[in-house]
Amino acid sequence: MKKRLSGILTLLLVLVVQISFAQEMVITGTVTDDTGMPLPGVNVVIKNTNRGTQTDFDGYYSINANQGEMLVFSFVGFETAQHLVGRTTRIDVTMKVDASELEEVVVVAYGTQKRGAIVGSVSSVNAETIEEVPIASFDQVLKGQAPGLHVISGSGQPGSAAKVRVRGTHSINGGSAPLYILDGVPITAADFATLNPNDFESVSVLKDAASTSIYGSRGSSGVILITTKSGNFETPTSIRYTTQYGESQIGQKRFNLMDAPQKMTFENILSPGKWTDADIENAESTDWTDYFFRTGTTKTHNLSMSGGSAKTRFYTSLAYYDQEGIGIRSNLQRFTYRMNLDHKMNDRISFGGNMAMGYSKSNFISSEAGINLNNPFAAAYLALPYQKPFREDGYYNVGGGLVGGNSLENLNRNINKEADLKLLANFNGQIEVLKNVTARVDVGLDYIGRTLEGASSPETYFGQNAGFRGNKGHYSYNNQYQANINTITSLRYDNQFGELHNVSLGLFTEYYKSHFQRGNYTGYGINPKLVGYATGITPGDASNGFIPQVGGAVSELGLFSYFGNAKYNFSEKYFFEATLRRDASSRFSDANKWGTFWAVGASWNISDEAFLENVDWINNLKLRGSYGTTGNQAGIGAFQDEGLYGTTSYGGIPGIIATSVGNDQLKWEESAKFDVGVDFDFFNGRLVGAVDYYIENISDLFINQTLSASSGFGSIDSNAGKMENKGVDGFLKGDIIRTPDYGFSLHGNFNYNKNEIVDLGQEEEYELGTSIIREGLPFGSHYIVGWAGVNPANGEPLYYDLDGNITNVYSASNSTAQWGSYEPVWTGGFGGEARYKGFSVSALFTFAEDYFRFNNQSFFQENVNFNAYNLSTEMLTMWQFPGQVTDIQGAAYNRQFTSKDIEDASYTRLTNLTLSYRLPTEYLERNTLFDGVRVFLIGQNLYTWTRFTGFDPEDDNNIASYEYPTPRTITFGVDLTF
Repeated sequence: MKKRLSGILTLLLVLVVQISFAQEMVITGTVTDDTGMPLPGVNVVIKNTNRGTQTDFDGYYSINANQGEMLVFSFVGFETAQHLVGRTTRIDVTMKVDASELEEVVVVAYGTQKRGAIVGSVSSVNAETIEEVPIASFDQVLKGQAPGLHVISGSGQPGSAAKVRVRGTHSINGGSAPLYILDGVPITAADFATLNPNDFESVSVLKDAASTSIYGSRGSSGVILITTKSGNFETPTSIRYTTQYGESQIGQKRFNLMDAPQKMTFENILSPGKWTDADIENAESTDWTDYFFRTGTTKTHNLSMSGGSAKTRFYTSLAYYDQEGIGIRSNLQRFTYRMNLDHKMNDRISFGGNMAMGYSKSNFISSEAGINLNNPFAAAYLALPYQKPFREDGYYNVGGGLVGGNSLENLNRNINKEADLKLLANFNGQIEVLKNVTARVDVGLDYIGRTLEGASSPETYFGQNAGFRGNKGHYSYNNQYQANINTITSLRYDNQFGELHNVSLGLFTEYYKSHFQRGNYTGYGINPKLVGYATGITPGDASNGFIPQVGGAVSELGLFSYFGNAKYNFSEKYFFEATLRRDASSRFSDANKWGTFWAVGASWNISDEAFLENVDWINNLKLRGSYGTTGNQAGIGAFQDEGLYGTTSYGGIPGIIATSVGNDQLKWEESAKFDVGVDFDFFNGRLVGAVDYYIENISDLFINQTLSASSGFGSIDSNAGKMENKGVDGFLKGDIIRTPDYGFSLHGNFNYNKNEIVDLGQEEEYELGTSIIREGLPFGSHYIVGWAGVNPANGEPLYYDLDGNITNVYSASNSTAQWGSYEPVWTGGFGGEARYKGFSVSALFTFAEDYFRFNNQSFFQENVNFNAYNLSTEMLTMWQFPGQVTDIQGAAYNRQFTSKDIEDASYTRLTNLTLSYRLPTEYLERNTLFDGVRVFLIGQNLYTWTRFTGFDPEDDNNIASYEYPTPRTITFGVDLTF
């Protein structure tokens, strides 16, 4: 009886246990590190199942689990933790740092490395910095984000690319833009208008020889590596949706123009009696900026999904971007799609692919050609204030001398637009062919198809007076494509000998081929009802004069390379690296097509030495150095080694003539780079920074050499110049306060770059635009006659001669180069972040110092020669009587282009200010839909401190001439995760 009772009790006990283990509960908790800081993005998975979730920004998680199941917590850089589900529904977890995985993994050339193993100068920008900034062109998002990286907005035109420099200018006539690599595929800055920056995971800026020489002939001006997002293996699918709405307005105006009474009064000074007192008293002023500018809007939608199983991971996104610029008619619409997929067949074989498609269309304003009356931003300020935009019949007030009305009609009735179709793809596969030996193949495709259309109606003033054949409007169409193919094959050997010696060897071949084709035509005699369509063109013949213009171009470029690198470290303390690359370019003759580039580098993790073992406040201290060479082939023609021919006509008979002389002597520009730097991490990551000193000697620069007139050609390029960049850059970040609930941090970076032209070969100096190229001076040195003011006795302008004496005679031969350079010496950014629980505020300031630009706007607005247009109120102080002290010369004297037009363009700008709030976890517990909710407000270009009086001191050229102004933008956004 007792045995039977015991058996029944045992059976009941088993049933009770089974029932209790089968009860599903909602398990919640918070995951933190050993300092109490919450850990977002921790994977929480039920062991041996596909059920799981991730922690939110506050380290909070919620998951359904049964009693007896095991929760597995995993996160990069931390030891995996396991906790058995019991009766409690609350499991808080503290994760311990995994010393072997703690170091940040950084994307470097043709691979990744742990931060501590890098011997070169590499700066990183992460996804949190990139995403959510509502700028169409990604390169502008990088402002102030890395030492040595200077980003200059060239225009406020939606989608316009920026001017980007890594440690200064690297060529005189060649290119100085960095090489952009996206997921292993070379791209250009123009591509960013059709790419979604929310897809970007990280950016690495490669600056010294150790990091760039492996790119050989393309690495001279630095390399920017962009890696897109990918899912994580064994991670539940996560969905994220972000939307934004923003409004933009024209930024600060630093000059004042005359209103109607002021302008009429000034005209009476020049022509007494032109206007009566009644005319002036009753005059109404037109503010032309009200008609040429508007409140711009930006709308974005971004939907992404990511996740992975044990063998496959994925990331996919769909995005829409719509921006209306502050200039009437200007806009950009962009549609993008991306799919990234990686799969591991087994422990030896894996493959993957990244594919992105983008389509963008834009209406743009041609304002970059400088000051002309077809530039609406010039017309907005040069139009006379007493003229009206519209006639009494309601049509535009057009005609001779009616600058505002003519430009407004052209802007609103005529066409200037572009459409781009972008395809970017990379496919890769790798296999472990032997133990520790891996073979890999990457194939990349970069394709863009572009159409540009322009049209003017024969009924518009522009269509009748812009010089089109027959003065009856025009229609132009340009269709072009460029397809670039890039393939890389590699063989890698990685091994560890004992516990101290680590070796990595790599052999690579790379083949790059670019195909470009363009066809274009312009037709005339447009049917007013078919403006903007090719069918509106009148067929041209000798009698009507509407002969169309037709053109086109085809070109191909190729680059073949083989290269290798070797890496060795001893005890994870002493690191050595060497690179050798050979490039063959189709740009050069057979005799000079091959170039050889190399680099060596080393680093020493000082903090791992025994003498610092007991210094607890030093977490990392590393000394590194490198030396090597890179090349540059940008800036010369595709077929410059060949003599080129073009079409011509003589006496109405078409023919072919030589247009350039063949040059088989050209070879690569070459940079020899030296860098030494220190990286440090103190007080458990509370103070982190780096500082580098570098010298770059650039030789064989492309220089135009004058030819004898008997040759039939004016000049020929030769490798004759030398230039030097020397400087220091660095960054510092400090966590002043760091607790789970609140924190405060500051950060900053800078670059000091001293540029000098060392040698010009046979030339002593030569003028380049408004600058002088001269030995001993920096590139971009302004070259102009010095301004000495106005003679109070008679109002005549005064100048300086070469000896510094004041003279009333203007002569270009008195030009000097003591007015600074339009390339800044100091650049950088600084800012900080404060947070309290779910609230945070961050600010970023950017700056450029020792930087000077011509202000061509003031030359027109403070010049009596242009009295036919509106003028600055400064002209009201023009000299009129003996003894008057002023800086505006008398009306009897022409104003010349002098140093008066050069202004200090140094600036400090509040580039970005972000306020955000993340919904607390206790509110998220009440719903089953959202894993995270964040709202934010972003202000861009809020205020600029500068002495410059033009539109914007931050510009990509040396002359301010009414370019599209950079707007001030306020954006509201919502970020949701599911």
